[in-house]
Amino acid sequence: MHKRLFLSLTLSLMAIGFNSSLQAQLPQPLLTPDGLLAGDTGTAGLSIFRGIPYAAAPVGANRWREPQAVPAWAGIRPALQPGPRCVQRGFAVAAEQALTSEDCLYLNIWTPAQSSAEKLPVMVWIHGGGFVGGSGADTQYDGAALARKGAVVVTLNYRLGAFGFFAHPALSAGAASRSSGNYGILDMIAALRWLRESVAGFGGDPDNLTVMGESAGGQAVATLLVSPLAEGLFQRAILQSGGWMGWGGMAALPTRAQQEADNQAKASALGVTSAEELRALNTSEVFAAFTGGGINVDGNVLPADPSRLLAEGRQQAVAVLAGSNRDEAVFFGPGLQTAAEFREFANRRFGALAADFLALYPAGSDTEANASYLRSYTNELAWQLRLLGRYQKARGTQAWIYHFTRVPPGQEARGSTHVAELPYMLNQAGQNNAWTPDDRQLAEHMSSYWVNFARSGNPNGAGLPEWPVFDNNRGGDVLVLDAEIAAETTPAPAADALQLFDAAYNQLLQGLAP
Repeated sequence: MHKRLFLSLTLSLMAIGFNSSLQAQLPQPLLTPDGLLAGDTGTAGLSIFRGIPYAAAPVGANRWREPQAVPAWAGIRPALQPGPRCVQRGFAVAAEQALTSEDCLYLNIWTPAQSSAEKLPVMVWIHGGGFVGGSGADTQYDGAALARKGAVVVTLNYRLGAFGFFAHPALSAGAASRSSGNYGILDMIAALRWLRESVAGFGGDPDNLTVMGESAGGQAVATLLVSPLAEGLFQRAILQSGGWMGWGGMAALPTRAQQEADNQAKASALGVTSAEELRALNTSEVFAAFTGGGINVDGNVLPADPSRLLAEGRQQAVAVLAGSNRDEAVFFGPGLQTAAEFREFANRRFGALAADFLALYPAGSDTEANASYLRSYTNELAWQLRLLGRYQKARGTQAWIYHFTRVPPGQEARGSTHVAELPYMLNQAGQNNAWTPDDRQLAEHMSSYWVNFARSGNPNGAGLPEWPVFDNNRGGDVLVLDAEIAAETTPAPAADALQLFDAAYNQLLQGLAP
């Protein structure tokens, strides 16, 4: 019997004699296609399920393989604690580092549903962290406030670093897809497939999934948008401060062959040549020897560079909500240190357009060059997400673009930097005692926009300032998110910067293989 039909029939039988209108939360235990779950009912109006496996543990023979199906379990599985963080470097505090594991493919669900029949929109969060750190269970991603506004909220772990993005010719030779790397993206696809089969039991609508992410999570969402393997698995997409070219600037993604050659050399230096020998390395040995290379054009997850796929209109025709922050680059430190370095960067990145770039972002001194670096980085990311809006409009769908400019209290030196929008979007007023009434109102409005978009593809709703649909960045079609929420009156980036990045992007497209 098909999993979803089995789930529906069994839930119906369990509901006999049960009056859901008298309940504030889902009945427990909850039946999924893989077994029974007992979640956390200690939060009024919500049921929270933590540490749900969505794929088999990627260990032993499953290391560096596509995620495998979850083995069914007997009895009632407690879903009260998150699963281990994926193995990572530098992001977790010491106590959390001890909890990392290769066995880490777990997700967490917050649901306000009182029955499985509610068909609420489903919001699936993909965390940032440069594809080397982070966890869906981080407290900063708590989904309770969004769930209270009428959505089933999901966060997930995916393999990181070398465990999630390691390409090697021996691994490719043994794979059905004849590819390797991008395992972290395949994990996300597996999680979406699991949700398509299972989320109805949590009161979610499997035909109304919104995939959303920030920073590396935003790049992951962009990758899912153009991957044929993810087609039909979600209906809307939200990208925050991350696009398909990543956050290193305008460039093509590395190919699988490039990553394979690099990793083959590193493995050969250890005397390791076969897939069996690679999988026999212990976790610490892999962690020490390899760093992972991020997403590659592997011919499987990505049949071509995402820039070419978008330019050819081969992405999914789904509505998008996307944007970035006014001071993104401050998060990453001072950047290039000298005027000479910045000029070299301009020549390498922009080629024949380097002089035009330096006219907009001058480097007459080290101080001026550093300011230009920060401004150009921020503007280029904003341009990239506006370009995505244009691509989606050409694809026949709508885009909603924002520019976050609020400076959180106590963060004046950092400004509206990378990640500054997260507590507002997640409506986490309780985590910052310095917030003013303006901050709380902004959080209320932003979280409502996000849930409205997940529900219908349009962020607008009663009591909210009007968010204009994006129309090729012709002015007044970008929403500024600050103490005052209003359509942009002074375009940022300015028209001359947008035109420069467009021209540089055309150079990039001309150099990409068909």
